[in-house]
Amino acid sequence: MTRKMRSAYTLTELLVATAVGSIVMAMAFSSFSVINQKYQKYSDLSNLHRSATQVLNIITRDLRMAGYQDLDTVNGLIASAITTENDDSDIGADAITIVYDTSTQNRIKVKYYLLSCKDAKQCNDEESRYRLYKTKFSKVNGSWEISADYEKQAVVDYIDDLQFQYNMVNGESQNSIDSDEIKNVRSIDISILMRTARKHKKDDSNYRHELEDNDATLEGGYIREIFSTTAYTRNLELGG
Repeated sequence: MTRKMRSAYTLTELLVATAVGSIVMAMAFSSFSVINQKYQKYSDLSNLHRSATQVLNIITRDLRMAGYQDLDTVNGLIASAITTENDDSDIGADAITIVYDTSTQNRIKVKYYLLSCKDAKQCNDEESRYRLYKTKFSKVNGSWEISADYEKQAVVDYIDDLQFQYNMVNGESQNSIDSDEIKNVRSIDISILMRTARKHKKDDSNYRHELEDNDATLEGGYIREIFSTTAYTRNLELGG
């Protein structure tokens, strides 16, 4: 019985197989790259929405307490329950200070403000991203002292703006208030501009936004969204 010998692959066949294999690998890598980019994008957006919800809830809780005075407080009347100002960042964001009692003996003052994490010396990278910080003071023997572990506490990262708008008892809205107007505030709109941690847009041109009274120009390439909520100030009309 004669065994039929199998001929070897020709050079042409090997080259064709190699070319086909390379094309398949390139297509697989391309598909993986696209899927990975999509995953990173939606992962960043999920983190963005979660962070925005958390920070709005945190600020809202303090604003609802603004001006609250314990009936038996030893700290006297609250002279100014809320004050706003432009913070120390270079993007024109608002900073807000809130005062209220947590007990007969304890009165606290909480300040929220934006600051570059490089300026705050809390990050080492080259990117000058902004963070929302919180500093809390307690009134001790008539003087304000910074509470332990609450000096320049980072609340949320990748925030580009923070703005407040006051809704008055007469139906009007304004971007700032004087101390004698506080009792006429019925609610406060909180608006924040958040961005993704990574760039996802091919257009890397500078981003210009107009939030409340701010029209700052920011670095492009990131996905940005504005989130807003309203805090109803239940204690201010009582005298805060």
